[in-house]
Amino acid sequence: MIRFLGNKDFYKKLAILALPIIMQQVLYAAVQIADNLMVGQLGESSINGVSLVNQLNFIIIVITFGVMGGSGIFTAQFFGSKDYNKLKMTFKYKIQGAIILSIFGYIIFSLFGDFIISLYSSDFDTLSEGGQYLDIIRFGLLPLTVSFAITTSFREIGVTRELLYISTFTFFIAIFLNYVLIFGAFGIPSLGVSGAAIGTVFSRYLELFMLILLIKTKKADFRFKISDLFLISSEIRKKINKKVIPLTFNEIFWASSQVIILFSYSLRGESALASVNITQSVSQIIFVIFSGLATSIAVLVGNNLGSKKLKEAENNAYRIIFSAFITASFIGLILFISAPLILNLYSIDSISRTWSIFNIRINSIYAGLYAMGISCYFTLRSGGDVRSAVLVDSGFEWFIVIPLSLILGYLTEYNIVLMFLIVKSTIFIQLIIYARLIRKKTWIKNLTD
Repeated sequence: MIRFLGNKDFYKKLAILALPIIMQQVLYAAVQIADNLMVGQLGESSINGVSLVNQLNFIIIVITFGVMGGSGIFTAQFFGSKDYNKLKMTFKYKIQGAIILSIFGYIIFSLFGDFIISLYSSDFDTLSEGGQYLDIIRFGLLPLTVSFAITTSFREIGVTRELLYISTFTFFIAIFLNYVLIFGAFGIPSLGVSGAAIGTVFSRYLELFMLILLIKTKKADFRFKISDLFLISSEIRKKINKKVIPLTFNEIFWASSQVIILFSYSLRGESALASVNITQSVSQIIFVIFSGLATSIAVLVGNNLGSKKLKEAENNAYRIIFSAFITASFIGLILFISAPLILNLYSIDSISRTWSIFNIRINSIYAGLYAMGISCYFTLRSGGDVRSAVLVDSGFEWFIVIPLSLILGYLTEYNIVLMFLIVKSTIFIQLIIYARLIRKKTWIKNLTD
């Protein structure tokens, strides 16, 4: 038990690193929840249409997460070893990846977006609302991916407070714009879901502009001239590719697995689909701590691995895993109690409301376990044990969770709550596998030599 407990200095470092990121993610989640609530006033068709488009958006985000995560392994370790030339190369790699992914996402959204939405719903109003939202939100992919490249790099070198300030400012701008544009105010007509999309895209560009200013004013160690964007040594590119490629495929497979699982839930009808979409939106209150965990592990584990403090890195990993469990469980308890109050804010039928409350509470109960799993994933990744991370992340989803969800969807008549509970309970199996891998210590590696 002692190895799971740190001293005062450890928890101080953890708080300095994690709390600003957690607060930043709280703001991100709050914007999405507020959007969801405002769009929810327009009816279930609007909720489902926007939520289905956000599933496409989610796929681009998690693929971006794979590219940034793979290169971020080296950002943390090169910063720890004070090799700033290679640190800049990893940031260039991220920016290149962000631009490519935004172009790829725009093409997919434009050519196949409407078709993908139609796979989940045949309701005319849902398809119409989703199409309106999709036509605008695709223009926000570039600032989304590039901003992600910048924020992850700042986090991996331990700069977090300034990111919180930027998120706080853009939070209020986004809420104000979305309210005005969705419902109409100050002489601006009500634009419904199109207004939500416009407000979101504008706030993304504003955030990107402020992040670029932060790079210049902070004189970040990873900054570079635009003309040097493509100056990356073949050795470094090859080294990063070895981690990025499998992690990117992992995120693609993981994201697509979530889309298939959502499809299995949609077999229970529009009300069931609405309840799952609401559950995912509200449950972000719990999952905001995950980015804080990723940052903490990158710095307290990844930086130590890069500076060859291997034992300290191992001890910090165990401490973060335990802290994640306690923190997520506490937040989950609060959400469990407040779920009915939150659902009062949605204009949905009584069945959707009841199912949403049950599903939110299921997520609340399992919050601590999922936080442990995420911590284990980032720990394996911090030392470059990408193979194990991929197998237990997307591999587990495809070989265990997807078959189970489809069997429940097609071969049983279980309602959405029971389906949701059974699928979420697979976390117990996943944690057993993670525990074995963490104890094997194959992730305790220095990658900077």
